[in-house]
Amino acid sequence: MKSIVTIGRSSSCDIIVPNESVSREHARVSIVGGGYVYEDVGKNGSVIGGRVVRGERIAVAPGTEILLAGKVPLPWTQVYQLLPLHGSRPFEGSTSIQPTPAYPAYSQPADRGDSLEIWIGILSFLVPIVGLILYFSWKKEHPNKARQALTAAGVGFTLNAVLTIAMMS
Repeated sequence: MKSIVTIGRSSSCDIIVPNESVSREHARVSIVGGGYVYEDVGKNGSVIGGRVVRGERIAVAPGTEILLAGKVPLPWTQVYQLLPLHGSRPFEGSTSIQPTPAYPAYSQPADRGDSLEIWIGILSFLVPIVGLILYFSWKKEHPNKARQALTAAGVGFTLNAVLTIAMMS
């Protein structure tokens, strides 16, 4: 049984990916501490769960979305066949990246994109509410400010609707 699987364009690789963007030897996958470790060794890097990786070793869960050269999906089915992970049930489509004690220097920082989306969602919910409260508070005494508050509420409501639709698809 293999301990490392090589992935790339070269016929000497274990998994051949015939794409010009992929390096001759683009990556290696190994099992360390009962889990998979992905190592990018190509010139064009890889994208793991939305993060660009170049020349790094990262512990990944089976099925993690990995794009070779940012374009070509890692063929997990072939990795499973050549390098089975005993005691685990691989699942396609996962995007989790897990640090491993064997490689603490290679653990990945938390994804900041999720927290940004949360804050945008909170703001797009609060702006319409605050805008409507200010509109009704100011409509008699400060009509110009009231219209501006109502406009801000409309923009916030529209942003909230767009984000909700985008998150559903």
